[in-house]
Amino acid sequence: MTRSTPPSDWIVYVVVLGTVAAMMYGKYLIGKGDEPIEDVIKEDIEKLEHEVEETIHEVENKIK
Repeated sequence: MTRSTPPSDWIVYVVVLGTVAAMMYGKYLIGKGDEPIEDVIKEDIEKLEHEVEETIHEVENKIK
C-alpha cells in the first residue's frame, strides 16, 4: 500500500481556516484592549457563569 499525497484542496482549507482563526483571535484581543489575558479570560468566565445561573433559574421557574 502506498500513501498518496493529500488533496491540494484539503491543505488550502486548513491554511485558510487557521489564518482566519488567528486573525479573529487577534482582533478579539485588540478589541479587549491592553488588559492582561488572564483578566480578560476571567471576565469572560464570570459573564458566562452569570448567564448559566440565569438560565438555570429560568428553567427552574418554568418547571414549577
